[in-house]
Amino acid sequence: MKYAIYRKYIDNLMKNQNNTTIPCLQDIYTKKDYENLLNPVMRVIKENPHASLTTLRLKLFLQSGLKEIIDNFVKQTKITPGIILDFGTFKNRDTILCGNRQEVILQNGKLVKEELPIEEDTIFDLASTSKIFTAVVMLMLEEDRLIDVFEPVQKYVPEFVNLGNTTIYDLLKFRVNVVTLERIDSAKNKEEALEILYHAYPRDVQLQNAYTDIGAMILRVVAEIVTDMKFDKLLETLIFRRCNMNNTYLNVPSYDLDKVANENYSAIINKDSKVITRYDNIPGTVHDPKAKAMGHIDGIAPGHAGFFSSKNDMIKFANKLINGNLIKNDSLFSISDTETGFVDEDRYTKFFGSLVYLKQPDPKYLSVYPPLSGRAFMSPGFAGTELVIDPLNKITLFVASPRLHNRIYHVDKSQISNIKIDEHNKKTFLMPDGSEKIICSDYAKSKEALVTLALDLALQYQLLEQLVTNEKEMHLVRELN
Repeated sequence: MKYAIYRKYIDNLMKNQNNTTIPCLQDIYTKKDYENLLNPVMRVIKENPHASLTTLRLKLFLQSGLKEIIDNFVKQTKITPGIILDFGTFKNRDTILCGNRQEVILQNGKLVKEELPIEEDTIFDLASTSKIFTAVVMLMLEEDRLIDVFEPVQKYVPEFVNLGNTTIYDLLKFRVNVVTLERIDSAKNKEEALEILYHAYPRDVQLQNAYTDIGAMILRVVAEIVTDMKFDKLLETLIFRRCNMNNTYLNVPSYDLDKVANENYSAIINKDSKVITRYDNIPGTVHDPKAKAMGHIDGIAPGHAGFFSSKNDMIKFANKLINGNLIKNDSLFSISDTETGFVDEDRYTKFFGSLVYLKQPDPKYLSVYPPLSGRAFMSPGFAGTELVIDPLNKITLFVASPRLHNRIYHVDKSQISNIKIDEHNKKTFLMPDGSEKIICSDYAKSKEALVTLALDLALQYQLLEQLVTNEKEMHLVRELN
């Protein structure tokens, strides 16, 4: 009986994997690949026939290598001060906590050690993970017939004088490379920033990486015009309240500021080896310069970034989406429809959905993990967050970290010779005063190693809950000290 369930589960995963209209994204994982992924479940049950579901899950977790990967990520490479990782199914979830949400503060002109641990209710700067809210709201407005996504943006907001026939759909799917004449973050005030945005225009070129913030920023203006509501209030009404997201904010209130992960003291190294460090990114203020320029502090949600949230709220949001409580299934599945991927000189361009990342045929790109369904998508954020949603397999993952805190996130290529790499692959930059500062520029790529193992476990847990009867929901919290 258990073997029949096992075979049926693999068949279902393969069917879901191929639920995509893009042939090159089908059959990335073979039946043998799925067997290798899931054989540990069958083995642990055979070796422990009388063990409880909790014990079996713990054994799978310890065998996975995820603990060692996270330990290395935080404690050896020190690529981030700390991390929270939450993953699983509706019934069985793991939350892993490791490291700190803050490691230093500025006192008397010097950075001194003052650690605060990552906790379950820590609030993070979502950065571009905020884009998924924009995508969902646009789909809601389409369902309510307030917009037609195939109509030009100018039909709803004539102020976008240079967009021509660029449609809402073009912007949702990154079909058009939209740019501005001047940098938005160069604006002297929010009015000037909006004027720069109004003059955005489509470039007549198809880039290998079509990802941009400008489209989401334009869509936020469309949403405000057709609803006659500020974007933050619109999201609060249509998403946050309906999902009971009580710790999700544009501007974090004073009573929750002590929960916010610290992203302050991030740095870049320019071509002259000058260290440029930010000291104004105190907890509760966004790191994204365009969000600041658009008037984030004055309550303007820019559409591409700017929100803060906790792992509990993000998982609530993900589960509401999967359950059909926010948008219809057809709308949800449309998020993973792509208009960007194609072959260019024997290379695939990146595949994107509705302001989200999808699977990629080329493994060098940041991608949805191949064993997930063809309708899975991910929404990463520069400040250290990532939300993964698989609507067909009903699996979710959220990872968050203060990756920029007290870290160098960019080193000019002319200064690479000043980078030191130790035996644990920790990268540091040799500062002018002889000290060393940790580099986190490899964060996104390194993070995917632990995301991959966590999603393996989520799929294993899902099979396990079908093989071992347990009606109770089970959420295990693991603190790695």
